[in-house]
Amino acid sequence: MSGSPDQRRRRTRRMALPAAVLLLAGGAAIVQGITPAAAAETTLRAAAAKAGLFFGVAASPGRLNSTVAQEFSQLTPENNMKPDTIATSSGGLQNTGGADTLVNHAQTNNMIVRGHTLVWHSQAGALQGASQATLNTFIGNALTRWGNRIAYWDVVNEALADNNAGTRRGEWPHSMNRDANGDGDLFDAGDTDVIRDSFIRAKQVVQANGLSTKLCINDYDVEGLTVRGGTPNRKANALYDIVSNYRQYIDCVGFQSHFNDNPNSIISDDLQANIQRFADLGVEVHITELDIDDDLSNNDIGQGQADNYRKVVRACLNVAKCTGITVWGIADSESWRSSERGLLFTGGNGSYQKKAAYHAVLDELNKGRSGTGTPTTPPVTPTVTPTPTVTPSTSPSPVPAGCSATVSLNSWTGGFVATVRVTAGSASINGWSVGVNLPGGATVTNAWNSTPSGTSGAVRFANVDHNARLGAGQTTEFGFQGTGSATGITPTCTAS
Repeated sequence: MSGSPDQRRRRTRRMALPAAVLLLAGGAAIVQGITPAAAAETTLRAAAAKAGLFFGVAASPGRLNSTVAQEFSQLTPENNMKPDTIATSSGGLQNTGGADTLVNHAQTNNMIVRGHTLVWHSQAGALQGASQATLNTFIGNALTRWGNRIAYWDVVNEALADNNAGTRRGEWPHSMNRDANGDGDLFDAGDTDVIRDSFIRAKQVVQANGLSTKLCINDYDVEGLTVRGGTPNRKANALYDIVSNYRQYIDCVGFQSHFNDNPNSIISDDLQANIQRFADLGVEVHITELDIDDDLSNNDIGQGQADNYRKVVRACLNVAKCTGITVWGIADSESWRSSERGLLFTGGNGSYQKKAAYHAVLDELNKGRSGTGTPTTPPVTPTVTPTPTVTPSTSPSPVPAGCSATVSLNSWTGGFVATVRVTAGSASINGWSVGVNLPGGATVTNAWNSTPSGTSGAVRFANVDHNARLGAGQTTEFGFQGTGSATGITPTCTAS
């Protein structure tokens, strides 16, 4: 997201009241102090760590005051790693001093860094109109410049169109996309897709250099399964399809979460369910650019806004693979949406006052994953880092009991990722399982969108809740990573 106001989200403002003044139903006003909630930990950073996730902030080099390291365990450069700052027209790097300052500050204070961002239609600078080859050069240079000092990189940012269209953007670099067979998607082997090709390059660089950096896709208005009025969130569904199809390259998904009163930007009751379905694909999910418009609560910056922050934090805590939350700035006055007062602090220049929203977030983090005040640490998901030289090999299976399965392999020396497509037969099915016989020496190390049984030899993968039921002819996909070779495997599908 840009450091300047995003015009598609702006609207007419009403007169705001001071922070501690709350309107009552009868129109009178009272002054109410904001009292911190009792908490086991006294900083966001410590409470989040106990709950097993990071709590981060976006900042610039001029705002690296003591609050940053005290309250936050993760740092996102607000503008200093965007292409318009650091990219040359040939894909080289320039003007990295601001980014270096941020990375050094994070390292000194034991914080992790999120690189933001490699491929974006906005703030492209000298890369505007560049070819995929030039983008690939820039991706490689940026990834290797900071290496493992950056834990997560937003490889592709804001690739989907506005207004819940459920389509790709038409602006560069997406104008390079080509649907080879005209079937309406960009997921076929002959298609060109800047999203896929950029992630392929990033994964190649990570693997070739032995990096632990995880590769993310990041977008806004993708938070809930639905938008205002109960309409399906087509933008979220489009993002889900991208992650499903390119799972072997994508390690993490960012929900920007710039909540306001736009019908597509609300905090829906199915936020947690949407986080969960992405987590079921095996990726980490992050709330990456969180701010919440004060008017969304109809209560200025008091308890209403605090309750909205609490809902978002709890939705993340309730999903084990939601591993981080980042607010897009420290204080309201320093925000790109300053008039909407969407952050956790007031004040500025390092002299900050904690809002009700801050205390609500701290309280919720202290409740931990269980919500009872006994935090637990989520399991660590193995990083998927195959060399993305894609050589699809699809083998049809027999069709016993109403389903079939095909497999595509992405192989490299010593390992592979298999993507399996399950297709219902002429009648609907309520569940499925797929069996494969792995060659000697092959072992399953990770799986997503399925429940595996066994790791070598005869291995079986059963559906999970969200992909169990398929109508006649409908398909779903799951995947698994392994060591050794899986060449020649033929899946068999059994339906129930």
